[in-house]
Amino acid sequence: TYDSSSAATDGQYQLSFYVLEDDPNPDPSPDPEPVSPIADGDRVVIYAPAYNKALSASYSGFYNKGTDVTAGADGSLSGYTDSDIWTVAANDDGTYSFSYNGQNLAMGDDHSSMPLGEKNDKWELTEAADGTYYLQNTARSAYIEWYAEKNNWSAYHNIAAGSEGMFQLKFYK
Repeated sequence: TYDSSSAATDGQYQLSFYVLEDDPNPDPSPDPEPVSPIADGDRVVIYAPAYNKALSASYSGFYNKGTDVTAGADGSLSGYTDSDIWTVAANDDGTYSFSYNGQNLAMGDDHSSMPLGEKNDKWELTEAADGTYYLQNTARSAYIEWYAEKNNWSAYHNIAAGSEGMFQLKFYK
């Protein structure tokens, strides 16, 4: 900058520019897309590791039953039954659907239950912590939870501090 109170010579204000042919510090590439633990066609058991409960396609009244499972240190899972195995469909919009005997796990327009074959059957997968994930219904904005107090699976709209384990899920292929 020029300060009129100082006596400056022309050389003090001359600049030159040098154009670099190759930028030695290119912009970093964007973060890669996160890798999903599931893919189209996978057959998975969805379970809450904090409670060792698998999401069943069997119901007690309006709500999905939970099946007691045991996760092994080697990554194995035992205790699940055929009614705990879901087939994954990767939808074109980045969401997932989970089917059992040709019907998708879904939500109606009311209630927190997740009946098979209802219309709201798309779920968004979000990374939680320690290799777990949240599954949120895109139409209802409710997360799948193991509702330990009621001893069943349901869906709820918010994950309160201290209740994360109810919503944190893993997939066993």
